[in-house]
Amino acid sequence: MLKSKIFGSTNLTLLEKEINLWLEATSWIKVKKITQSSSEDSTIISIWYEDPDVPILQK
Repeated sequence: MLKSKIFGSTNLTLLEKEINLWLEATSWIKVKKITQSSSEDSTIISIWYEDPDVPILQK
């Protein structure tokens, strides 16, 4: 099942750090798509991913 995680910030450096920390903490996921939306004062990044087919990760 495809899932998404949405990140948003007005500070690109903090946004990058937050995304990298999340990716490190969830290194088992398979990223399928990344989208970005920006306005004058903020940026939103959506990461679309799938969990591997491992029973322990199923909810």
